[in-house]
Amino acid sequence: MRALLLVLVLAALAPLEAGAGICLRVEAGGGPGAAFPVAEGEEVRLAFRHSLYGSPVEETFRVTAEGFRLVRLRYGEERLVEFYGHEGARREGDWWVVETGGPTRGSLVLRASPESHVRVTLGPRRIALGEGVEPGRRV
Repeated sequence: MRALLLVLVLAALAPLEAGAGICLRVEAGGGPGAAFPVAEGEEVRLAFRHSLYGSPVEETFRVTAEGFRLVRLRYGEERLVEFYGHEGARREGDWWVVETGGPTRGSLVLRASPESHVRVTLGPRRIALGEGVEPGRRV
């Protein structure tokens, strides 16, 4: 299985159009990619299957002027909480949740494949990554 590369960049200096503000850019293998408007304070959620255990994982980031700030982790299995060494996880329904004041990152680099089921959620917008990509091609 070949990994596909996806880069999500929060860029205050690269707005959608003049005066449009902050945007989330999805760059696909050096091609034009796509851009989605976001506002400070908006949440961006990444959902995927863990590469070793195959369990669902969600990472929630809050958009700031500096980038993406990690605020919440949700794991489909308790062993993932233990695997990453988190303390203070609590059970919410079927999920193990860790609230965090994690680091702020100016960009996120993800490796995605059709099998990883990587999705990005921005409010009502859901972006499935890796779907419809030919083997060996980059996203």
